[in-house]
Amino acid sequence: MRGATPAIIDHPSAWKGADFSGPDAVAFDFDERHRDALRGAVARARAAGRGLREMTGADTAMPEIESDLLDLRHELVDGRGLLIVRGWPVGEMTDEELGMAYWAVGAHFGRGVSQSPMGDRLGYVTDVSRPGTRERGYRSAKELNLHTDSDDIVGLLCIRRAKSGGESRLASSVAVYNEIAAARPDLLEPLFEGYAYHWFGEQPPGQGTVTSYRVPVFGHAGGRLSCVFLREFIHMAAEETGVAPTGREAEALAFFGEVADREDIVFRFGLEPGWASFINNYTTLHSRTGFEDWPEPDRKRLLLRLWLKADPPRPLVANQRRYYGDDGMFVDGRADTHYDPNRQAAE
Repeated sequence: MRGATPAIIDHPSAWKGADFSGPDAVAFDFDERHRDALRGAVARARAAGRGLREMTGADTAMPEIESDLLDLRHELVDGRGLLIVRGWPVGEMTDEELGMAYWAVGAHFGRGVSQSPMGDRLGYVTDVSRPGTRERGYRSAKELNLHTDSDDIVGLLCIRRAKSGGESRLASSVAVYNEIAAARPDLLEPLFEGYAYHWFGEQPPGQGTVTSYRVPVFGHAGGRLSCVFLREFIHMAAEETGVAPTGREAEALAFFGEVADREDIVFRFGLEPGWASFINNYTTLHSRTGFEDWPEPDRKRLLLRLWLKADPPRPLVANQRRYYGDDGMFVDGRADTHYDPNRQAAE
């Protein structure tokens, strides 16, 4: 980045939260025609004795709403990178059937990838944390900082809300880049060079506790800017290795976080039952506030999550792709997602 004035990116994905009056500004509403298509997809798979993981292209095909789904995919991949899709038939389907319907829609956006070493391709976002353990964010009630997940598209379908809290927060990483480029272009270089990441005990074979390479926060590939950012894992890597970011590296991280959290940048909303959010993971950061859950198990907060690889996948610089892999997270057969520093690395 030395010696050049960075260009400001003029693209729909460079939105600010202040641009939106509320969820209506980014919403698409399913009507009965869409719900009929979802019912049909589930019924076909059920009749053939197939569950979610066995659903075929014939099961997920919904020609009656394909045009709408293609438009939604375009908005995610090439447009703003943000959607709220409302009107899912939460009241009439079981959680399993909703998962199948959700998977069928996701199949029109991309291919589901592994979300943890357990191999879950449909993630259940609910609090299973226990005292004394450090749990993956999507399986806890804690507040989450703005971050990226794995692969091109991330979806969350709300089935049940928490008793209180759990508000969604999104920010365009492209808008964050533009703000840094305008105010502190000198801090872009360390963000493009990247940082070492802690693997949180989920490293693929041949990797140590911390990445052996730097993962760029920003990367240009194929004419597109993509962002990978998990602040907690950067800090964990520094603690593990005893190698703290240099002064300018730390300043760049802090300024990135400061800009991303600005009130005019962040878009806040509450996901209601029957609402799903979909984001372009490489142009949109996401987080949520902490929440208090209901004590009754059948009332506990529950969202279904998809990580989807688009076809073709978004071009990334080498170490961004290396970190996220080609099929989501490495699966080692474990049955939990809490961090155990004494767990042996995968072989």
